[in-house]
Amino acid sequence: MKKFKFNNSELSDEKIKICAIINVTPDSFSDGGEYNSVNEALNRAKEFYKHGMNFFDIGGESTRPHSDFVETGDEINRIVPVIKKIKEEIPDSIISVDTWKSKVAKVAIEAGADIINDITGLLGDPNMASVISNSDVGYILMFNPTIIRPEHKDSKKFPKFSPDILGYEDSMPFSESEIREYRDKDILDLLNIYLDKSLEIAKSYNIGKDRIMLDPGIGFGLTYDENLKLLKNIDLIKSRDCFTFLGVSRKRFLMDIVDKLGFESDIKKAEGLNNSDLASAILTSYATINDIDVIRVHSLKEHLVSSQIITKIKNA
Repeated sequence: MKKFKFNNSELSDEKIKICAIINVTPDSFSDGGEYNSVNEALNRAKEFYKHGMNFFDIGGESTRPHSDFVETGDEINRIVPVIKKIKEEIPDSIISVDTWKSKVAKVAIEAGADIINDITGLLGDPNMASVISNSDVGYILMFNPTIIRPEHKDSKKFPKFSPDILGYEDSMPFSESEIREYRDKDILDLLNIYLDKSLEIAKSYNIGKDRIMLDPGIGFGLTYDENLKLLKNIDLIKSRDCFTFLGVSRKRFLMDIVDKLGFESDIKKAEGLNNSDLASAILTSYATINDIDVIRVHSLKEHLVSSQIITKIKNA
C-alpha cells in the first residue's frame, strides 16, 4: 500500500480521492470569476465537504490557453485569504495550492497549505525545490510539454512557465540543443525524459517519493491524439512508485470529442457545460478503474457518482 505524506498527515491508496478546484481568478477557462470572493470560495468548499470531500485545490493564476501572467503579489493576495478561511472553517481540509512560483508557494505554506501543485514539475522556478525541501508539504509534480518543446504549435497557445519569466535567465531546464532534439520525439518519450529530470531534482533536495504525486499534464500543449495517448498509457506514471494525480475535468479535447459526435460543446451554454461534465466524469470512471489516486474536478455530483459506482464494482 502506497502512502502520500504531507504536514504530519498521510493519504493511502485504498480508494480514489476527489480534489475540488477552487479558482480564485477572473479568467479561468470554465469558472473564471465564480469564486473570486473569500465567501464564494468557502461556500464551494463547504458544498463538497458536506458530501465527504475535504481536498481542495486553490489557484490564483489561470493556466488556460492564451491566459496572462499574474504578478506574484497579486497571486498571493488572491489565495492567502481563501487558504486561511477554509482552514478556519474546515479544520480537517487538505489544501493544495496551484502555483509554479516559489515565492507564492512559500507564503501559501506559511498560510496553511498542505500541498503545492506545480504545473512545471520543479522546472519553472529554480527555487521551488528548496521551498518544498524546507517544508513538510506534499508536492504535485506535473509533466508540462510546453517547457520541453516550447516551439510546438500547441505549446505556443499557452503562457510561458519558464525561469526566464521570473528573471532566472541562466536556469533554463533544457538547453537549446536538447529542445531541438526533443521537438519531434514521441510524447511518451518526452514524458519519461521530463519525469526523470524532475524526480532527479526532487531526490537531490531530499524530497522523498512518498511526498510526491505525479500528474501526466493532460491538456497542456498537447495535440488531440497525444492527450488520448497519455491517458491510454497512464501506467507510465503509475510505475514510478509515487501517488498519481489526474486533472482532466472540462479539458478542451473532451469537448472536441463531444463536438465530433454532434452534441453541444460550447461550455458557455448550459447544455454544453453539462456535456462537458458528463465527458469529464467518464474519465473519472477510467481513472478509478486504473487506480489513479486523486482526480481533480470542477463539479461534484457527476464525479462522485462515477467514482463510487466503479469502486463498488471493483470491491464487490
